[in-house]
Amino acid sequence: MANEILYRERLARIRRTIELQPVDRIPFVFMGTAFAPRYMGVSMAEFCADPNLRVDVTLAAMDRLGGEFDGINSLPAGRIAVALSLAWLSRIAVPGRDLPDDSLWQVDEAEVMTVDDYDTIIERGWLAFLMEYLPRVLEPAEFQANATWMGSNLTGVVERFRDRGYVPVSGGGTTIPFECLCGGRSMEEFFLDLHRIPDKVKAALDAMQPGLIEIGLDAARRSGVPAVWVGGWRAASSMLSPKMWNEFVFPYYLEMVTRLAENDIVSVLHFDHNWTRDLSRLRELPARRCILNLDGWTDIRRAKEILGDQMAIMGDVPAPLLSTGTPDRVYAYVRDLARDVGPTGLILCPGCDAPIDAKPENMQAFVAASLDFGRAA
Repeated sequence: MANEILYRERLARIRRTIELQPVDRIPFVFMGTAFAPRYMGVSMAEFCADPNLRVDVTLAAMDRLGGEFDGINSLPAGRIAVALSLAWLSRIAVPGRDLPDDSLWQVDEAEVMTVDDYDTIIERGWLAFLMEYLPRVLEPAEFQANATWMGSNLTGVVERFRDRGYVPVSGGGTTIPFECLCGGRSMEEFFLDLHRIPDKVKAALDAMQPGLIEIGLDAARRSGVPAVWVGGWRAASSMLSPKMWNEFVFPYYLEMVTRLAENDIVSVLHFDHNWTRDLSRLRELPARRCILNLDGWTDIRRAKEILGDQMAIMGDVPAPLLSTGTPDRVYAYVRDLARDVGPTGLILCPGCDAPIDAKPENMQAFVAASLDFGRAA
């Protein structure tokens, strides 16, 4: 009962932050997929192989850091390799199978998709193509085992976090077509395709979009969490000319986020890399229905200036600072972030994700500073 009360308090705090309303304390959330097993002394091979252990270890790491987190950015549900293969359309090198037991998983990006595959997507639609394509990058047995586990366990994972008082900020994920093709074709070939065959690429993007939106809607339905992780990394402003970004990237985010909002689902815009150039365009997204989750590359203070009355901002203690900095530097970074970007509309967290080699004392400093300066707000 005590944790249920705590959960409701934290949930209300996060919801008020998303709605840009005043809060009693700036919320802060855990992000540290690979940090958690390293911190808890569990090998990466075990962590990747056993989805139940993945949940156990993540909860244990959050508890060990003090149990004060308002929540977790995204649920640790299912096998990491499957989720990454679906997002990148690439093979994933996994510790214990392809890599040493305690190394980090790696995306083995290559030109797996062919130019002819664009025609298949256009003619048959995204989901039909995806089911035929996945065996090129993922063992069917692994995919099926993950689907079975998710069907049996996803609701239970949500409940386990709730029982500990932790709020899942998002309950599943999707991304725009650009990101999937960039992985499946390989970044080099896909960027060349944008110049060589732009009309065909655009037709494929259009054919993919409904299926990727449906993945987001289904993730929210199955998890019961009315928020979805919407990824972006190579679609960042710094990667493309304005003309290409306006044609191949932004319209798809606008449609996706709008459709999710129409279904009362918040989009957690997990935007890696530098999006500073086009921050003003994000004002076209539904107000108070997004969280802009930055990784330290985008100018977060500029984001607050442009979007502070439009959407919540989540970030952004940089991964290099958590790995190589000192507790004093981490503490000061969070202090300045709370002062400059908070208190209204800010959720504190590591940028992108706390890395595998984040120093425990730096993560502890992040927690301490979040409590100290969040409450002072």
